Amino acid sequence: MATNKEIVFESNRGIVFERTVYKNGNARLAVINKNNNKTMSEYRYKNAPGLQSPYLNWENLNCVNGWVYDKTYLHTAVQKGKKLYAGFTLSIAKKEVFAGKPLPQGFYTEEGVSEKVEALKKDLPGDCVLGSEGPDYDTPQSIVRYYYICKTGTICDYIDIDDVISAYGRFGMILNESHWNKVGELCSIPISGFSSNDHMDYANTKSVAEYIVAGLLLGYPIESTVDRLS
Repeated sequence: MATNKEIVFESNRGIVFERTVYKNGNARLAVINKNNNKTMSEYRYKNAPGLQSPYLNWENLNCVNGWVYDKTYLHTAVQKGKKLYAGFTLSIAKKEVFAGKPLPQGFYTEEGVSEKVEALKKDLPGDCVLGSEGPDYDTPQSIVRYYYICKTGTICDYIDIDDVISAYGRFGMILNESHWNKVGELCSIPISGFSSNDHMDYANTKSVAEYIVAGLLLGYPIESTVDRLS
């Protein structure tokens, strides 16, 4: 039986993150599309204190599951202190496809992409960097160009690994020392280093340690990572 319900985040596109706490000590976070009342995703975990950090929040999970969200969020989240790393794309419309036609929303000319990137760079705080993330991707209608904005320094500069270990313990997830050593190692490289796959591919993690680090990098609450690793 539920003891408490609360909205922890609601997007400007009608996506609601609703947390329910049960008397048995467990919790459920449901992602609901308010436009059709459909549950899009859910996370289940022990009702315990999470890791308190301005760089970890449910809003960051709004951008990764395929439903409609404000795509400009990833252009500003790092600068606003909501996450440590944001990867985003800009689509360059192919001239041969759209010659003489208005460009669809979200598409740019080559010049428009350059202007957008320069505007973002101009407004970057001193503790943020913008760079290119991987080669372009060719689609029938556009060339997709990959970028990232991230904080300078390392994950360890912003999130204490001992606090991470304690938080996972509160959710009942006890990992061996080798896992945490790897987490510490990855959290000690420059955050900008995650723009390449030299250390790990944050979009395609291959171990528990990499999955934990990807969650910290992209700003996902510990609760969500615990659920997916359980």
